[in-house]
Amino acid sequence: MSRGLRFALGASLLVATVQPVSAQYVIGGGVDYVGYTFDAGLGADAAQLFMIPVAVRIPVSDALTFDLFGAWAEGRVEQENTVLTLAGPVDASIKASYQATPWALVSIGANIPTGNATHTNEEAIVASVLSTDLLGFREATWGTGLAFTTSVATAATAGGFGLGIAAAYAVRGEFEPSADDPLKYQPGTETRVRLGVDRNFGNSTFTAGASFINYTEDKANKENLFQAGNRLRFDATFAFRAGAGIWTIYGANLMRENGDLRLDVIDELGQLVGQETITTAKQNMIVGGLMGTVGLGGGFVFRPHLDYKMQTREEEDGNEAGSGWILAAGGDIPLRIFGGYDFFPKARVFFGSLQDAAGGNISLLGMEFKGTMRWAF
Repeated sequence: MSRGLRFALGASLLVATVQPVSAQYVIGGGVDYVGYTFDAGLGADAAQLFMIPVAVRIPVSDALTFDLFGAWAEGRVEQENTVLTLAGPVDASIKASYQATPWALVSIGANIPTGNATHTNEEAIVASVLSTDLLGFREATWGTGLAFTTSVATAATAGGFGLGIAAAYAVRGEFEPSADDPLKYQPGTETRVRLGVDRNFGNSTFTAGASFINYTEDKANKENLFQAGNRLRFDATFAFRAGAGIWTIYGANLMRENGDLRLDVIDELGQLVGQETITTAKQNMIVGGLMGTVGLGGGFVFRPHLDYKMQTREEEDGNEAGSGWILAAGGDIPLRIFGGYDFFPKARVFFGSLQDAAGGNISLLGMEFKGTMRWAF
């Protein structure tokens, strides 16, 4: 998961449902549990992630704001009655955002290597399972070294449409991913460009966007190791009023091209005789869903959330292992407690399937429990 994406997920603690007004300090925190069980055939019987995230927003002025994020997490994978774990603090993030003009926002962020980036073999298995895109775990790596991201976004109006463009560039530092191998891993730089458009139609709003993501080659011990394929994302939302609440229909499509992975070729005596380049799988992830508001009486509301994810994954030889789908249903109930704290208890259930290496469909069941608290002052 990219550093920018993970920071955005952490910052969402601060803006769950209502954007804070100007010059407010905001503190958010909570607990987050996601767990799955799998039928036999995937190499893992269950996978779980428990997180305690904390985020802080500090307004220095009306134009300058700092966001900080940190978390403690524990991941578990069960394999044939053996439980493998990966636990500890994850990398922290800090971002400064400056509203240069009413229509231009400039940001610079840093990924601080407070997490464990060097994993044992057991920890690497946990990280591998939790990084499965379709499962959607919030954290999979715990640490990826020092990194810096700069971005700029601007917007304008034309003929009743809102138009926006944003660009970001991330540079990542070197780290050692394996406790059993002195390999020094250097992730490639990342460039993102996003175009967006929105339009109001009475009490409804339509928003759409497209993002292009490019990576330079990752290196191992200063030599090229992996060239990730370009990614292209399209997304759209339609928000409308129904009864006393706002409902939103959304969809997205993330396409990832094939990549190139270089592997060492070792002979029977254990000697390096050359390198071989293999083509990694191309992927396509489609997401669609609906969320809204239902009155419960007494001033309480329930916000249902239903979404569907489908991933296709195809190797160069036609193998589609890792393809699958997940349907999730649930919701949350926003509450005000202790006079000034916003609390958002949420629960969802998941069911779906993943394809194994032999082409069989393996069923999965899962659940999510989350409690987020926010205080603005």
